[in-house]
Amino acid sequence: MRYQPQVPQPLPDAIQGQKWALVSLEAAAFAEMEEWEIDFGEAFPLSMMNLAPDTRIPGVIIFSDRAKALAAWMSGLELAFVKFQGGVTPRLLLETGASDSWALANLTDAQTLAEAQGFESAKENAQSIHFLAVQSTPTSETFAGFWLLQELT
Repeated sequence: MRYQPQVPQPLPDAIQGQKWALVSLEAAAFAEMEEWEIDFGEAFPLSMMNLAPDTRIPGVIIFSDRAKALAAWMSGLELAFVKFQGGVTPRLLLETGASDSWALANLTDAQTLAEAQGFESAKENAQSIHFLAVQSTPTSETFAGFWLLQELT
């Protein structure tokens, strides 16, 4: 039996991010991950995936004045993966648990739509590995949350 995902729900108002960015890091950068300041998160050793050190791992960073609250809420979910959903309302979705889906961002212009398609392409090149991070500002050197994820199909 396969569960069909529900209609994506918006993130609760109290923990909405003010901004977000699609970014990437080389796989080699994750070797230093245990030295990063991260309040909430989960990861797995990338070394077991046999990726080349220069493989680009795509990610989504959410910036929020309430970064710690958002990361704490996310840590209570069974984070599965982030994906781009095209169609009439293109958006980035966070899939959790067996069938829950959350709308992270609506993609309203051609540039962000192209970036999201690039995110999916980079995921394919990285064995569907990607990350989701939460920070208070784009200049912050710490993470309220950081999850290394892999979309399994």
